[in-house]
Amino acid sequence: MGFSTTLQGKSAHEALLGRQDAEIRLMDTMRRCLLLRAKCDREYAAALSSVSTQGLRGALENQELLAGSLIAKAWRNSMEEIENFGRLVRQNADQLEGGAVKQLQKLQVDQRKNRKEYRDEHLRISAMFTQLSEDVARKKGEYHKSLEAYKLLRSRFEDHYIKAGRCGRKLEEMCEKYQKACRKLHLTHNEYVLLLSEVREFEFDYRTVLLPGLLEYQQTVQEAAIKHWQTILMDAFQMCNLSSDKFQGIQNKLEGNIQAIQPSEEYKEFIKKHKYYSNDMLIAMID
Repeated sequence: MGFSTTLQGKSAHEALLGRQDAEIRLMDTMRRCLLLRAKCDREYAAALSSVSTQGLRGALENQELLAGSLIAKAWRNSMEEIENFGRLVRQNADQLEGGAVKQLQKLQVDQRKNRKEYRDEHLRISAMFTQLSEDVARKKGEYHKSLEAYKLLRSRFEDHYIKAGRCGRKLEEMCEKYQKACRKLHLTHNEYVLLLSEVREFEFDYRTVLLPGLLEYQQTVQEAAIKHWQTILMDAFQMCNLSSDKFQGIQNKLEGNIQAIQPSEEYKEFIKKHKYYSNDMLIAMID
């Protein structure tokens, strides 16, 4: 079951145009929301950069006093990873705007164009059928008028023939008019029959070839657009995925930095630097 077999009616055509309008509006909503998401991510990245800068400044201010400190080292490394995290968020936001958003905008333009082409082509072939139908109705009217004129002139001719006999100028004139009406009736009848045949053939083609072909092509185009739309959304939300491998790698480094802290080793360098030698002090006092 597809467009070609189920959407040939006028109401279905209007519904399809309405569906296309709704999809185009949804694309526009998505585009604006993704732009806003990119803006928010950039602001988030800037905030992370500020956090990292402030954290590193605090660590550097006490660098000499905290020489050899594993927890201070873990903090510095963590701040650097936060900066990397923010940089990656910013890069993804740029890719989101330059990639998915632009592709969605292009798809929106393409769908507007596709909708117009479908509407125009549907209007064209429908107008052809309507025109033929109107021609048949007009020719039918002409045929009935010719028939009435033929009947009237035949009646008059017969009356003159009976009253005036087989000769006379008026009879000849009436005979000429009658024959002219007869020829016109036959000509109109033939044209009417040919038009009926033409409209039947066109209606058959319209219902079995032209309209189904247009609808089948339209379904193919729209399903391809949905596939492209799906790909765009997948790419977009991959750029927003904070649990992706890249972000997970940063998180693992953060956790690794903290796990590297060993309380028993924290003051090792500090103790070595400030070790108290009691024997040396006694010797110094004796001397």
